[in-house]
Amino acid sequence: ANGVGVFDPNGNSFVLVDISAPSSTVDLGGLSSFTIGGTKFCGGASASNGKVVFAPYVANGVGVFDPNGNSFVLVDISAPSSTVDLGGLSSFTIGGTKFCGGASASNGKVVFAPYVANGVGVF
Repeated sequence: ANGVGVFDPNGNSFVLVDISAPSSTVDLGGLSSFTIGGTKFCGGASASNGKVVFAPYVANGVGVFDPNGNSFVLVDISAPSSTVDLGGLSSFTIGGTKFCGGASASNGKVVFAPYVANGVGVF
């Protein structure tokens, strides 16, 4: 899907928030669109700040959704940088599967379960 599904159990309402292109509430980290084929994310976890963090499956970034403003940010993890440590890898394969599932840790970080990645992801 090119959106984030938000269900409100109090009113039994559902909204699909479009994340396919940059907008005032969607930051794709410089990408002009986000319509890659396949499963972008696989699982998610609520972070200590109230946001929902999505585990990157085919996406080359971590998805961060803020339910308060229905905003979305894609945090690039495709290559090592000052904030990205790929454990010695020079890059993730574009379109390659990485993680499936995430869990909130007691220290406020979110841990991703490896699917094909050779290690655990920590965000």
